[in-house]
Amino acid sequence: MPTQSLIESKKIALGAFGRRLKSKRGPGIATKATARKLAVLYWRLMVKGLDYTEKGIKAYEEKMQLHREKWLIKTAKELGYELEQIPI
Repeated sequence: MPTQSLIESKKIALGAFGRRLKSKRGPGIATKATARKLAVLYWRLMVKGLDYTEKGIKAYEEKMQLHREKWLIKTAKELGYELEQIPI
């Protein structure tokens, strides 16, 4: 199945997405979600004519890190805390 080989790829962002989902929800859900994401991407390319450029795993991981940081700040604010960033 193409989706399983995509999940095993080490340089494609869809593979990183599939592996992250596989670790959280299991292989069945990860395969189906990755296949759907691939189908939507294919549809957008063929029907809508939109451009797509693979940005790689590094860009995907940076995006996920930013998402986690926003979630953490929002959750801390809801609980009445204020976060302070420490330079590394």
